[in-house]
Amino acid sequence: MITTEKTAAIYTLGCRVNQYESDAMANELFMRGWDIRKPTEICSVYIINTCTVTAESDRKSRQIIRRLKAQNPDAFIAVCGCYSQVRPEEVAGYVDFVAGTRNKTEVIAAAEAFASGKTVGKICVSDPSELPYEPLYAPHTDRTRAFVKIEDGCDGRCAYCLIRKARGGVVSRGEEDILAELAKLYDAGYPEAVLTGIETAAYGRDTGTDLLSLLMKTNGCKTPGRLRLGSVDPAWLKPDVSAALSRVEKFMPHIHLSVQSGSSKILAAMKRRYTAETLYKNVEACRKNIQGVRFSADIIVGFPGETEEDFNKTKEFLCFANLIHAHIFPFSAREGTEAAAMKGQIPPDVKSRRAAELADLQREINEKDAASRIGGTVNVLFETYDGKYAYGHADDFSSVKAKSASALHGKVKSVTLTDYSDEEFIALLDN
Repeated sequence: MITTEKTAAIYTLGCRVNQYESDAMANELFMRGWDIRKPTEICSVYIINTCTVTAESDRKSRQIIRRLKAQNPDAFIAVCGCYSQVRPEEVAGYVDFVAGTRNKTEVIAAAEAFASGKTVGKICVSDPSELPYEPLYAPHTDRTRAFVKIEDGCDGRCAYCLIRKARGGVVSRGEEDILAELAKLYDAGYPEAVLTGIETAAYGRDTGTDLLSLLMKTNGCKTPGRLRLGSVDPAWLKPDVSAALSRVEKFMPHIHLSVQSGSSKILAAMKRRYTAETLYKNVEACRKNIQGVRFSADIIVGFPGETEEDFNKTKEFLCFANLIHAHIFPFSAREGTEAAAMKGQIPPDVKSRRAAELADLQREINEKDAASRIGGTVNVLFETYDGKYAYGHADDFSSVKAKSASALHGKVKSVTLTDYSDEEFIALLDN
């Protein structure tokens, strides 16, 4: 039997959940004796963990597949994730093995079989809604901030989105398992952890618990000293929820909202589960309940039927929310979604213009807000160092850099904000 050198690299596209799952696959391979390398190096196995949130995501996935095959034509190419879940036959035309979103351990088995000279089947993709939560564990990464996956899947039926098809409905990880991982991260010295999922706020919907219950259980438990949440549905963030969040001892005052639009009409067309009025009410309640809370958000511009009036309502929401950052996406029609066939499709030039306008507005908001904060002090978790500046994020997730004679990786330091440039605060370390 012919055997192959056990060298592998994993290329990850898309969200934090994908990154967590890639880290878990890398760890499992390492434990089985594989040498884990960078995707730019020659390997016997390449694994591409894909995204399909936009048509551009699909294109990038294909581009990476071609690049890695050209890098080593003899390599075994395995693909998993959302793109391969939704279009397995298409992906199979480019690669040696195809898995989906809830059976990524099959990729490990396929790599082992290839390394042993065994024949490997081509496609291993099932309906994710028929599969349970897949236990995956990423015990250590090279990042200061650790991601902890707490759920998979989404129960939303948004008109523009394929993620429910790619990920299935909500399945939650056990509370004790999550708390045990947080304890291990504490023991490993991680100062911060982010609880994340495909629909983070839906955690526990299938098991009879909920996200708040999980968060409250972190009080008094051994966890990293700073806890954050992945993107959450604004509908979840009711006044009683934000009041409860203020009692989670290690919760950092930053919330990323999956907003999409400031127009109730467009939100209804998108089949989002809230109105613009709910957005305003819940953001305002957060400000009252959580000291110093700041927000970032995902925004889609140019959704079918979006008028200038609708667009202006989104601009008004950005100003009201005083976002520290906005991920702005021109609407991308995805084949197989309801929105792709809707009337009132917006011309590309209009979508581009609106996206640019929103980006300009966001910069103005940031600069005005930054001017009011100069001279103030914040706590910063430092993550990287370039030999002159240490870089990190404040409690509210504002980006900060400070001159330092040495690396401050993993340390939380008090700094005084002195200036602001290119969406980043410049600061002096306090003694």
